Amino acid sequence: MGKQVKIVLAIVAVALALFFVYAIRESLIPFLLAFVLAYILAPLVNRMEGRGLNRTLSIIIVFVCAFSGLGLVSYWVGDKLVDQMIDLSGQFLDPETRQKELTIVNGSQDTVKVKSGVWVRRDPQRPSFSWGKPDWPLEVAPEDTLAINLRFTPAKKDSAVEGNLNLYVDGLARPYRLRVGGNLTDSTRTNWRDKKWMRIRNEGALVFSARAIDFGEAGPNIITLLSEYVKEEIQPWLQPVLGEDFELSVWIKETGGEAIQTLLGGTKDLIGGIISGLTFLVIVPFVAFFFLKEGHRITRGLIELVPNAYFELCLNLQHQINAQIGGYIRGQILATSVVATLAVTGLSIIDVKYALPLGIVAGLANMIPFLGPLIGFFSATIVALATVGTEGGGIMVLHVGIVFLVVQLTDNILIQPTVVAKSVDLHPLVVLLVVMIGSQLVGIIGMLIAVPLTGIIKVSSQTIYQGVKSYRVQ
Repeated sequence: MGKQVKIVLAIVAVALALFFVYAIRESLIPFLLAFVLAYILAPLVNRMEGRGLNRTLSIIIVFVCAFSGLGLVSYWVGDKLVDQMIDLSGQFLDPETRQKELTIVNGSQDTVKVKSGVWVRRDPQRPSFSWGKPDWPLEVAPEDTLAINLRFTPAKKDSAVEGNLNLYVDGLARPYRLRVGGNLTDSTRTNWRDKKWMRIRNEGALVFSARAIDFGEAGPNIITLLSEYVKEEIQPWLQPVLGEDFELSVWIKETGGEAIQTLLGGTKDLIGGIISGLTFLVIVPFVAFFFLKEGHRITRGLIELVPNAYFELCLNLQHQINAQIGGYIRGQILATSVVATLAVTGLSIIDVKYALPLGIVAGLANMIPFLGPLIGFFSATIVALATVGTEGGGIMVLHVGIVFLVVQLTDNILIQPTVVAKSVDLHPLVVLLVVMIGSQLVGIIGMLIAVPLTGIIKVSSQTIYQGVKSYRVQ
């Protein structure tokens, strides 16, 4: 087989392998988590085994201590973190408008007219309910069906809105009253007279598909609130520079909505599969136990396949790669934990809403060189502006900036010099490229793991290259 054919076949094999990995990426995440967990716990297991304790017993003891600690942390902050994460993701992803359909069936032999509806509103700010495309009077032909689209677009998300719609039908002495509501809590929903949603009611010759509609939850999301803040507070200052044809608030709403859907839309389903009880309680611990228990045996079996001429080289490379990757992963975990703790504490002190998930995001994003600190700062700033409103928004942004400045100074002065393995000296363009690829493939999770994964590959490649180079020199 010629050299060129071998190169082509190798490229095809690599491409197929990458495609296969991408196709089963969701199934590989538990194994990746188990791999990281095994590298974190391996030094403790090796130390206990070195003191004469059975390796299996050492792994069990370390697992019991580690998962007990995680259980205590989950007990203290787990419920609060989950609630805030669900609420915060809803603030970004929940729809601003809900639509329902009301169907009118004319069972008579005559055309029936439905005259204009009158709303009895209980929303002091603005009308929350509206028609899709009303064209009064509505005519329903004999034995025909007419569908009317109703919209619920509230001015706020945190308040229940109720109302009545009166439809005046020819031939009926009294109007048909449709009850509508949105953002209802359990207490407000139980106050409705008719709790049977979508109950069919016959009004003479007409049959209406519902007499009460609950639109569910809707309201302006964080991107819209940020856009409104920019329109009121920032755009008047920048409009002379941007020009009359460019509206910054509209651009933020359009591009921000698309970016959030790209980052969080696909990630939401992925996270739902990852954090299932089966994954965390069964698969990850089992695979991590297998890595810790059989890792040495698997490595020894692979090295035994190497020809004797390269045995010493491969054994040395395996030892160096393990040390480098283990140090890198443990350094990342330590740095992430410290930065997240400082960010959560600082944001809580200045009373930023959702301080717990925002601080954790800042800690995880800190794994991304150059971009990570900016991601943490802008995430907290956007949420702060959207939740505080126009009054005090500038002061809150200043406070958020001070918090992240202190966090970054602490990270650069104290943490990074201590955790030497944290940095892998990736070029900024490489960081930007792998972050963009990660975001396109797996959303925000891909952004967070792209740089550490690239760092592991670089550390392994450098170690292999240096080992082979030294071997050739000898």
